[in-house]
Amino acid sequence: MEAPKDNIIVHNVDEEFEFRIGMVFANEDEAYNTYNAYAICKGFGVRKGQKASNSKGILRRCKFVCNCEGHSPPIPPHEQRDVYRTVKRTGCQACIKFVIEDGVWVVSKFEDVHNHPFIEDKQKHLIRSYRRITDTSKGILTSMAGAGIRATKAYTYLSGEAGGPENVGFTLRDCQNFLQSKRRNLISAGDCQSLINHFNYLQSNGSNFSYTFQLDEEQRLTNFFWSDGVSKLDYESFGDVLVFDTTYRTNKYNMICAPFVRVNHHWKNVIFGCAFLSDETIGSFVWAFQSFLEVMGNKAPKTIFTDQDHAMANAIRTVFPNSDHRLCVWHIAKNATHHIAHLLGKPDFRDKYWQKLLYDCESELELENIWKAMCQEWSLGDNKWLDSLFQLRHKWCPAFGRDFFSAGIRSTQRSESTNSVFQDMACKTMTLTEFVKHYEKQSEKMRNTEVVDDFECARGKPRIMVDNAILKHAASIYTHVIYRNFQVEFMHVLSVHVLRSETDGPLHTYIVVTGSSERKHIVHFSSSDSTITCSCKLFEMQGWLCRHTLCILTRVVNVISIPSQYILKRWTKVAKLGTYFEDIAQSSHCAVKSKTLRLKRLMRLAFNVMNDGANHDVTEELATTTL
Repeated sequence: MEAPKDNIIVHNVDEEFEFRIGMVFANEDEAYNTYNAYAICKGFGVRKGQKASNSKGILRRCKFVCNCEGHSPPIPPHEQRDVYRTVKRTGCQACIKFVIEDGVWVVSKFEDVHNHPFIEDKQKHLIRSYRRITDTSKGILTSMAGAGIRATKAYTYLSGEAGGPENVGFTLRDCQNFLQSKRRNLISAGDCQSLINHFNYLQSNGSNFSYTFQLDEEQRLTNFFWSDGVSKLDYESFGDVLVFDTTYRTNKYNMICAPFVRVNHHWKNVIFGCAFLSDETIGSFVWAFQSFLEVMGNKAPKTIFTDQDHAMANAIRTVFPNSDHRLCVWHIAKNATHHIAHLLGKPDFRDKYWQKLLYDCESELELENIWKAMCQEWSLGDNKWLDSLFQLRHKWCPAFGRDFFSAGIRSTQRSESTNSVFQDMACKTMTLTEFVKHYEKQSEKMRNTEVVDDFECARGKPRIMVDNAILKHAASIYTHVIYRNFQVEFMHVLSVHVLRSETDGPLHTYIVVTGSSERKHIVHFSSSDSTITCSCKLFEMQGWLCRHTLCILTRVVNVISIPSQYILKRWTKVAKLGTYFEDIAQSSHCAVKSKTLRLKRLMRLAFNVMNDGANHDVTEELATTTL
């Protein structure tokens, strides 16, 4: 159909624009968007109305109407819902009709008389036909949701970037509905099946990913466990100490989230793997521990920290019979606020007894004397919680764990406790698949932090407080945080005094005290093989020499470096070096062929190239061309 001479093809409208009969539009989108833009400018919304097609199903006529067109149907009282909805339709007759010929949309009727007031300018952004989430906004919202950011915070961020809610293009409810639809699509095939599909995808990409699950008699998913290839390799370096925590219920099924957490060479938490359990029975814990042990090559940890749970303790005795089971002092301190809060607020109790019991006891006799004195002074003989805690003293008191390596977890209670691992993931409406994806992001965040820490150790040097050969040696081998711990011990050497010494052939025995303390420590040194031990057992527990042994080594033996047998590799800058080299050499291992490891090696090389290339325009151009 030939259009009249005054036909106009409209892309944008302003306040002066008016529709006229015979106007031509290239397609439906252009026709609708133009009428919608005109409506928003005036102050009303639109929606698509009736369509008419010919016998062949080809669209011939279409009508767009004011959003106040028609009347809302009455709802019988028995069908009334709790949600209160206002009546917005007024029977408005305003509309625009099109005739379609050969794909061209021509205005055939335009009615612009309304029976309702127009929307004010400050409210126009709330009109339904005005609101639309662009692909860019959808991508940002999806990424934020994947990072654990709630819809409200995501919308607030976009509003700030756009200069206010009126400029975003959609409302908070639109944002919530979009994310909810994404969630529905995610679990449309069933959350368990979606989870297994996701695990199968990760397993198929060559990353040495492992997962296992347990079904009940009705073939329903009850427990499942997963771990990736990088975690398996890291377990070779840091699998000596394991933290297993079951205090999280962060999903809509109220299943127990139980992460397996390690402490790396920067004294920070990193995840080995994770289990979801339907209950806290011995059977579930046994299944989780056996699954973990199988994935990690049947290598049990030296020490495992948990909270105070009898079923878990029984499962550990079954699966990890040779591991030292310790109770996390963080949990004990947290429970204490519920049972003896009235006492913890009193310095005489807290400093004189409680802190000493948790951190300073070095012998069973010392523990019993302090406990007896505490109960007598504060009349605690009838406190059932304290009585049960005393029965488990061999699992939390330092006097009973001095021969087992603990990586310093028990004694320091760093701010990065296991409770901070999933601090951004606690959501009671979260599906299993969503949680696993959040877990992956959190795990990747931890690993990126480890890369940054490795970079800082490789490029930077710690501040050495005293010009001393041993400190310089420690600074060259230990990571920064471990060096600071070592330096603290070394600085206390100045306050250590040798009371007396004895010699029996190559064996030398020293009785030492620190400052004004009445506590004496015994240091044994063998001149035949340069071995040295101390009764405080700091090296056995934490992996670096104590002030007492350092006193003898520096003042008596006059060594200028830390003896090699007292350098624990897991605390050094090269803690993971041997593991990766060995895995590279063993090309038959599927872990070596994993995409994750290859990517990490390439990223390490690429970072060096980019770091050097950014120094100058010429090197940047060379690096860009080469890449």
